[in-house]
Amino acid sequence: MNIVFLIALLAADPVGCPKTIQVKQQLAAPVAGWTAASDGLPHQLAGLTFFDGKPEEKASLAPDAEAAQRNQTISTWKFDKARPTWVMCQYSGTSVTLTRELPRGTSSCQVTYARNVTIAGLPVIESVNCK
Repeated sequence: MNIVFLIALLAADPVGCPKTIQVKQQLAAPVAGWTAASDGLPHQLAGLTFFDGKPEEKASLAPDAEAAQRNQTISTWKFDKARPTWVMCQYSGTSVTLTRELPRGTSSCQVTYARNVTIAGLPVIESVNCK
């Protein structure tokens, strides 16, 4: 991959949620009469949540604007550049999430969702662009 293209891609999407993750889930305690198994399938990206501060502080942010287009919905979040903004990537079929702080100075993110395609009941994320 062209290094200039890769740098431009990372600059546009500092969120960078992996499209899929592999997890090892297991029962916390056996269930009588049942055998636990895993299907081994990867878990697909199903959602994003932005936070004002660390996710443990539970200050999730609602979009500041939403625009519906023919087959897409575009949600826009605006951030206080003086405060740390974190993002959480959520995946289908698991409670495992990935979190990280966005680069300081990120002022907004725009997420484009498919209107007619879902994963785990949520619209598919088509793209993420941040400034």
